[in-house]
Amino acid sequence: FFIKRGYNLGRSQRTSPVVGAVLPLVMLGLLLLLVIKPVLSTGAPFFSTEGPGSQHANYLVALGIAVVIGFVAQRTRFCTMGAMRDVILMRDFHLMSGVVAMLAGAFIMNLIYGQAHWGFAGQPVAHTNQLLNFGGMLLAGLAFALAGGCPGRQLFLSGEGDGDAAVFVLGMIVGAAFAHNFNTAGTPYPNNPANWGWGPAAILVGLAFCIVLGLTMRKPATASA
Repeated sequence: FFIKRGYNLGRSQRTSPVVGAVLPLVMLGLLLLLVIKPVLSTGAPFFSTEGPGSQHANYLVALGIAVVIGFVAQRTRFCTMGAMRDVILMRDFHLMSGVVAMLAGAFIMNLIYGQAHWGFAGQPVAHTNQLLNFGGMLLAGLAFALAGGCPGRQLFLSGEGDGDAAVFVLGMIVGAAFAHNFNTAGTPYPNNPANWGWGPAAILVGLAFCIVLGLTMRKPATASA
């Protein structure tokens, strides 16, 4: 809707190589922290000891798989939002084939490892309040569409030196920290409104911001001669 009405963030512009190197250097710094494991104070929050953040694959295996996935995704321009855009606006299914392949691969691997569980009940970090599920993903999808790419695509672009994508990625990291520290993140027990915290308010504010952005960031019409 917004794209058809002229929504446009403007053309990409060349800038200093330093700008493009900022996020890769930050990620390299985090990797060094992982290897060195510095202890700055008792209980320094570098490593999670419980919850999903404490569960991970072997570091070398994860890094190797990430390199392969990053290379394939960069070469194929993989993007879930771009796939939906191309299908709806241009009836082009090229990018959608990558999304289908990803879903099929994930489903097959879950079947192999016995981790395929239908529905939301009993899933880690999931709940069955469909209103909050719908609202949160509506906001996420709208934000990704306005940004011009899904989180994965933004991450791949930031690795290529795209400064705008780097800001997007840093925004996701800061936003996640904000959500978990200011009681706006999801809870395993959301059916009781007392457990909602500031989540619904955050969704409404985010939707209002995205709608205003979509209506105001429009490419100006060129005057005809």
